[in-house]
Amino acid sequence: MAQDAYTLEQYVTDIRAIVREETDEDRVTSRIAPLAKRLAAAPGWLKPGHRKCDEKQGFGVHLLHEEPNHDLAVFLIAWLPNRGTMPHNHKTWAVVAGIEGLEQEVEWHRRDDGARTGYADLERVGESVMTAGDVTTCRSDDI
Repeated sequence: MAQDAYTLEQYVTDIRAIVREETDEDRVTSRIAPLAKRLAAAPGWLKPGHRKCDEKQGFGVHLLHEEPNHDLAVFLIAWLPNRGTMPHNHKTWAVVAGIEGLEQEVEWHRRDDGARTGYADLERVGESVMTAGDVTTCRSDDI
């Protein structure tokens, strides 16, 4: 008998349980990563509208779930080919799972102390290409 597909609702329930039990970002993300991979591989929840992108920005952000107090959100982000964003941090932990296509992930290290508004001295320290089934995690201070 086939196992039932993992749903967005189950994923959110599981994340809620994890963040109640853990406070360390690395422990939170390491526990969520296999669940994100499981959701990404589950059939049926990805809709054609989730692939919609803003041509000017080069991507589309689709909110799948957000807690009423905004302390947990689940997004699906779709990218147009060969488009991306400037280096940035999310100021929160994150778990990213590839669903289809390719996504280039570039890691940066900040060399300055952040004292100068609107300026950052960055050094490129890593790069990888994510495909369907790949999962990566980010700490709140990762760039």
